[in-house]
This record gives sequence, C-alpha cells and structure tokens, in this order.
Amino acid sequence: MSHVFAVLFALAAATFASGCALLGKSDPVVPRYFTPLDDSAAAQAAPARPTTLKLRLGRIEALSHLREPLVVRTSAQEVSYRDGERWTERPEIYVRTELSQALFLQRGIIEVMSGRAITLDVELTAFEELEKPQDLVRVQLFYVLHDDHQALVQGSIVVDQQVSAASGDQHAPAAVAAYSTALRSSVNQLADKVAAKLNELPQVQ
Repeated sequence: MSHVFAVLFALAAATFASGCALLGKSDPVVPRYFTPLDDSAAAQAAPARPTTLKLRLGRIEALSHLREPLVVRTSAQEVSYRDGERWTERPEIYVRTELSQALFLQRGIIEVMSGRAITLDVELTAFEELEKPQDLVRVQLFYVLHDDHQALVQGSIVVDQQVSAASGDQHAPAAVAAYSTALRSSVNQLADKVAAKLNELPQVQ
C-alpha cells in the first residue's frame, strides 16, 4: 500500500511542477528596432552648389558603451539599456551618414577620398536618454579638424532635446524622434564650424 501511495505522490508532484513551469513562462521579448534618420527629409534637401573647399571625413567612432541597444543614463556614474529596444545600426553610423550629407551634399564641400587633405575626425561621446533631472536625450560630438601635422580646431558640441510626453509603447518612438532632432542639430552645428574653418585655411594641394 505504501508503494502505491509513493507512486501516486510522485505523479502528483511531477504534474504540479509541470503546471508551475508552464505558468511561470513569460512571453519572449521581441526586439523593436529604430532609426533616428529621416530619409524623406534627406531626399527633399536640395544639393548645394559645389565649392572649392575640400575635406576628408576621417574616423567616426563612439564610446564603447554606445552600441545597438538604446542607452539610458540614470546618473553621472551609471547607465543601463532598454530591454528589447535597439538601433538598426551602431550610432556612429548615423553620425557618419548625417555628416556626409551635411558637409558634401548640403554645403557643397568636395569630399577627398585619397591623397593629402584636411581631415575631420569625430567621436560620439553621448547618444543616450537622461532620466534626471527630466526626460531628455543627449547627443554629444567631440571633433578634431587637422592636417598632416597638427590639430587646426577641436571642440565638443552637446545638444539636449526634450522627449515629448508619452508612456508605454509610445515612449520609445517619442524618444527616437527627439534623438533625430538632436542628431541633426549637432551635425549641422559641426558642419557649420568645419565650413567656416575651411574658408579661413589655405587648401591642401
């Protein structure tokens, strides 16, 4: 009799464990992919008349924590990532794309592909959402314009953009719209600074 009881107890325990496992399973996280680039706006921009200014677009890099997952800065010392929300490309790819359009298409600067030329290097040091003191996204670019021997001008551009009020599934699209505005603003500021400096310098032959 005790043997039968033991078998029944074992079967009941297995059934209970199986039921708990089924109830404990959560739905798999399906990533959502975003891009801050607005292809329609780029298509509408009329190409500028070519100038005599020449430039090589050099290294465009990002700090190591700026990757495909969307970054949230919770404090000056801590960052986290939004689960399931990712960029379609690494953020520095967006910077290069926007800079190429701003410099060579919209301002008519001639892009140098080989040989000696004044070169622009850029490091993306912030591409993140700030939780405090308020809901903002920040884009920060550190840049160096140099020739073969020395830095000609360098500096940092920071743009903070307010995220429109949204909750739940709508927060991410609202944040991405703010990223788009901040990215375009920072890139245009940088392109203006580069064009102004190139106008002051003798062009490399």
